[in-house]
Amino acid sequence: MAGTSAAKGPSYGQQFQSALGQLPSPVTTPVRSAAFQAEWKARTEARVRIFCSLNRAGNALCAWHDSRRERRTYPPRMAPAGYLNCGCTYEEALFEESLARHGVGSYHPGESVRMDPALRNPLLKLLERRYGYRDGDFERDPITGNWIEGEGAKPWEEKVMAGVSASRRRPDERR
Repeated sequence: MAGTSAAKGPSYGQQFQSALGQLPSPVTTPVRSAAFQAEWKARTEARVRIFCSLNRAGNALCAWHDSRRERRTYPPRMAPAGYLNCGCTYEEALFEESLARHGVGSYHPGESVRMDPALRNPLLKLLERRYGYRDGDFERDPITGNWIEGEGAKPWEEKVMAGVSASRRRPDERR
């Protein structure tokens, strides 16, 4: 019997290793012009104003911590630049919101599924390290690098001008 298994070909592990060698390396989205980079920065800044702004109690919280009565890392209005009162970074909060818009977890308070920071944060770090992820990458066309319709800076800046509180409400709560 030992001779028959060798006649069948390489083992599963060998097949797996050879298949890995045939996989293409990840394709990076094309780098854009300085004007596009400026728009990207404006888009991210608008999203920070929407999703990382202080609430009435003086706290800025990611969606995960907003739904929990846990002790805050920083007192009201005392979080360092780039951090929320819950201890999460702006990047982590924006990543959580972006995932929710793509059906991974849920951003809106009151909905049952959210992205636990214990999963969200290592996933974000992996994507940043391996693929150079930054806020907005999921909203760009992977071939052209352009924004998907409605995802550039202008729509987000319009949401800021319309009022942050209206944009954070669930669609069924809007009037």
